[in-house]
Amino acid sequence: MSDGTALNGVVEGRARRLRTPNDSPLKWLCLAPVAVWFVLLFGLPLAFLVWIGFWRIEDFQQVPDFSLDNYREIAGNLFVKSRYGLAMLQSFWVAATTALVAVAFAYGIALAIAFAVPAKRQRLALLFAVAPFWSSYVLRLYSWQTILSKNGVVNSVLKAAGIDVVRLDVIYTQIATRIGLVHYLTPILVVILYVTVANIDRTLIEAARELGATRWQAFRRVILPLSKVGLITAGSFAVIIALGDALSGNLLGGGTGRSLIGKYPLFASMLMTDYSSSTNLPRTSALATILILMMILVLVTGAIFAGRAQRRISG
Repeated sequence: MSDGTALNGVVEGRARRLRTPNDSPLKWLCLAPVAVWFVLLFGLPLAFLVWIGFWRIEDFQQVPDFSLDNYREIAGNLFVKSRYGLAMLQSFWVAATTALVAVAFAYGIALAIAFAVPAKRQRLALLFAVAPFWSSYVLRLYSWQTILSKNGVVNSVLKAAGIDVVRLDVIYTQIATRIGLVHYLTPILVVILYVTVANIDRTLIEAARELGATRWQAFRRVILPLSKVGLITAGSFAVIIALGDALSGNLLGGGTGRSLIGKYPLFASMLMTDYSSSTNLPRTSALATILILMMILVLVTGAIFAGRAQRRISG
């Protein structure tokens, strides 16, 4: 066998092994940083947090163990004493209503950027839409405190205009909590929804219009159904972020801001209070584990509904 034939055989053999880019051995090298990041910065801390939740307190010391006492104590105080159950209901209520408002607001902005702004200006418009995200979240909440407080900007303007009978009284309520959360979530949701809306096939919209559909009918029968996956994903994301946020609830909601459910704190705020005022770190870890399970429940539910919506679109 000549050298040329052998070389060709080697090249053909390698080509067979590397039929697609995914067959390259370099993929493991590329995936290594992701795996390291996931294990070191997410998996191990999460596993440690869950493990501490099973520890117990003995003589004011944390004792490694596998005890369910912390979870029994939390279950026993769901609706008495600490009332963890009511805090969970408050969190789900505030998170769901916040997500509804934030997604509707962000969807309107995404539609405006995708359909009302010239294509060459859309990136700039998107940049302006996410600009608030560059500033500190805490500073934004303090700014909202200044705006919404009883002697704040809004009430001062109303007083200066001679409208004393109308006063904004939402600070330290869950309405103020929602305002802070919507401000925080909107830039993120705009990006998610813009990607969804921008990828809708424009020929389908043009076909609907040519067949006599009005703008509203084209939106309701073409754009909205094709946006469902993005809307569900954005909604799930918003609920998860709102469930885990304690800053808006503490700084704008006052910790125990009132809502339709009553004057109860958010579960995340209760967790932070438990952490700062108690020496029972295992119980705080158990509360954090329950909060993570609540988020996973929302994530799985959102994934199921998004999958169904995707199958309907594909079918």
